[in-house]
Amino acid sequence: MELRPAYSPFAQPVAMPRRKARLCLLLGFAAASAGCGARTPLAVPTRECPDEVPTCVTDGVGCDSATLTDAVCDGHDHVWSCPPGSRGYARAEPSGTSCLPFRHVPGLSLGAWGLGSLASLPIDGGRCLWIADSVTLSDGTLARNVAFEVNREAPFGTCPEESLIPPTQVVVVDGDEDASLLVQIDGGYALGGVTHVLYRLFRRDEAATFGATELGGGVAHWDPARQRIVVPSPQQPFPWGLDLDLGDAAWLTGDGQHAYVWGCSVPTTFLKQSCRLARLDAFDVPELFGVGGAWIPSVRAADGLVLFESGTWLSLVVPAPAGLRHAYIEDFGGELLSHVAPVATGPWSDGPSLGKCELPSGDPRAFCAGPVAHMDLADPSRPSEVPITYGIGTTGTSTGDPEDYWPRLVWVE
Repeated sequence: MELRPAYSPFAQPVAMPRRKARLCLLLGFAAASAGCGARTPLAVPTRECPDEVPTCVTDGVGCDSATLTDAVCDGHDHVWSCPPGSRGYARAEPSGTSCLPFRHVPGLSLGAWGLGSLASLPIDGGRCLWIADSVTLSDGTLARNVAFEVNREAPFGTCPEESLIPPTQVVVVDGDEDASLLVQIDGGYALGGVTHVLYRLFRRDEAATFGATELGGGVAHWDPARQRIVVPSPQQPFPWGLDLDLGDAAWLTGDGQHAYVWGCSVPTTFLKQSCRLARLDAFDVPELFGVGGAWIPSVRAADGLVLFESGTWLSLVVPAPAGLRHAYIEDFGGELLSHVAPVATGPWSDGPSLGKCELPSGDPRAFCAGPVAHMDLADPSRPSEVPITYGIGTTGTSTGDPEDYWPRLVWVE
């Protein structure tokens, strides 16, 4: 057996064959390959990102709520970052004051409760408009159906006191310039690549309870070219009658083909109306959830199953941890009430109170109405919390302070 000298750090290197030397150069002398004559290198400790992982959020499309997004660890710089299209989560500290949406928009004030409230509407470009039923300009002129847009990148819980766009009237009635007509925008949803807008049409009537008489309602559409909601001419037949009166609340079914729409019109108890459920397809064709528990091609309220009760014209349906929640206000009431159900078709049962409305102390006949959910401001880390606006009106004498009757935004559990 051939004896080899012990290794010495001062010994001269032994020449390798030319081919093997070239291979070692290609692989690098730090490679752990005994065939190249290299020693096994010491393990280099790896550095990971800090233990404190940031919370990231991705804003929803249209009026959808934001979602939580996983942060990404940069292995080179050893820092966390939010992936493209998302942002770091932030929550505003409670201000301790009432939230009056768009209070700092110059030259206007939002009017008291009349026919509608602050509707929420998804439009092209993934945006969400808030549409105020009535706005009083600085010269005293009343403008109807005025659109605003909130900054949804503000920390969650921030009161949207300013608008990203100038206040803009966004409703036109197709082929009709009748000044006595009033359009109530009840909300909308995106389905089949189109924004569908639920509306009701009224005619001014000083003798009526709310100063107007309802003519009917239906589905309008957002025109991206005109940047307007185009309401069908009142000369056309309404798709359903005042007995069904769909439009109080709406929620997408999740199947990509239908939207659930509730109508509450037939009085059942004092200050409440019975509510029935229909579903509309992408062509706005309705089917009623019938008394037999199946979907039927009818728009007669008598054929529909009563699911819950609500106040006049507007309420809301939103997700809840165990299903869905319906929030409403009794006619001329002062409190946000609720129902809960596992699915839209029920069964629905009474839920907890969501809190008293903030009413002017100097007006004993003030009331709240028209609750609307604004899920574009919902905090994804608080799945039980819902941002809700409501209007304030009076059947008595106003206090004279416009802010007493300005719509409120509250975050309820």
